[in-house]
Amino acid sequence: METDSPKVLNRLKNFASGKLPASTVAGRMTIAYLPLVAVIVMISVYTLSSLDFFRSITKSIVNNSMVVIEGAESLSQSLLAQEAYGRRYLIMKSPEMLELFWKKDADFNATLGSLRRVVKEHINSIGKLHKAYNDLYAGIFKLKGRSLLSAGKVYDSRIREGLDAQLKEIKSMMAFARRGLAEKIKNASILSMRSFYIVALLSMMGICVGIGAAYIITRNISRSIQQLRLATAKFSERKFDFVPDLAQRDEFGVLAGSFTAMAQQLARFEVMDLDANPLTRLPGGIAIENVLEKRLSEKREIAFCMLDIDNFKSFNDRYGYARGNDVIKATGKLLEEVLLEHGTENAFLGHIGGDDFAMIVDIDRYHEICQAAIDLFDRKIPEFYDRQDREKGYIMAKTRKNELERFPIMTISIAVVTNQDGKYSSSVKVGEVAAELKEYAKTISGSIYLVDRRKQENVPGKKQIGTVE
Repeated sequence: METDSPKVLNRLKNFASGKLPASTVAGRMTIAYLPLVAVIVMISVYTLSSLDFFRSITKSIVNNSMVVIEGAESLSQSLLAQEAYGRRYLIMKSPEMLELFWKKDADFNATLGSLRRVVKEHINSIGKLHKAYNDLYAGIFKLKGRSLLSAGKVYDSRIREGLDAQLKEIKSMMAFARRGLAEKIKNASILSMRSFYIVALLSMMGICVGIGAAYIITRNISRSIQQLRLATAKFSERKFDFVPDLAQRDEFGVLAGSFTAMAQQLARFEVMDLDANPLTRLPGGIAIENVLEKRLSEKREIAFCMLDIDNFKSFNDRYGYARGNDVIKATGKLLEEVLLEHGTENAFLGHIGGDDFAMIVDIDRYHEICQAAIDLFDRKIPEFYDRQDREKGYIMAKTRKNELERFPIMTISIAVVTNQDGKYSSSVKVGEVAAELKEYAKTISGSIYLVDRRKQENVPGKKQIGTVE
């Protein structure tokens, strides 16, 4: 479920600050029930007070819980980007990387400062951890030449510990905010249920005096509150796709719209959490598709690389799922290393699932990145085999037909599809071509990467093969 975040937040803030159109429920009820002014006033006062409480809850969610959740996400992104630039500087010694490192530090501190006005828990701890982290890097940056790279390796564990400690504290702050958000939604659900019964009771008193008019109005109010009660109950159960069935343009209709907008925002956070692959913690299929679609729509020339491990099933059957999972996690880490060394800051890595990965890189870098991935994979993968199998260069495993067969050491197949000259504009088409090309690559022995050559010039590379149109 997608939504325009700025519009959603503006809509919620407008409701919370009381900038929406004036109430129409009270006016209509007064005109329709002049003989029942006393009863109607009671209903109106209670209803409006309930709506005011909902407004205060919504305001608290918008100005506190959501700010903390989004701020925590921003802190994580700035910190991970700062870590990447710091690592690149240790390797490349590029002034640009150093400048970007401190820029991300400034972004981190700016976000941290804005959060201090909203939340007290965890902020000081995060600030102290980040200062210690920066001090460690600053000490390393003062070194020159080989000493700089050596220091980076020596202090690698301390850098990682500092990074992990900050991410853990940020995650705790986000969890705290989400617990508060869940509590507010729960309270809103309880209040809406109570409001339903009280308004229903007051409405019955009006029906005794004027059955006809009272029936029409109370049914409308009861239905609206029931829908809102149902909405809050659904949201508390994390069913964010529920939409209250309220079409009127009064307070209930506006509140229903605000609830729906808030649910969309919460669903987006939910998808972000659930999409990450639990084994590698890399972005999953939804994120891969969204990033690819966005870059294609921006007309940026990119290369989409789909990677698959050859003979992985036979390895899994021979050594078991635990060692198979180790191979998948190691593959994710080595691809991260390759992109860190050979990619740009725009490089993206995702885990489609199983032994399938995807990279989205600049078009002028894919041949270097793919070759580096192949070289690193071929160098590291034999370490996962037992010594006897490694020396033989193969293992014996059963095929799908239950026949014993010889399977060589695992290799990697990469399919590369580019949008050069505007050839592809759809992520679906790019995925289809990449899948087709990957299946062909798997028929060729050894680690290899194939490039979609249709209507393109050849790009140098000792392991590139063009497909036939």
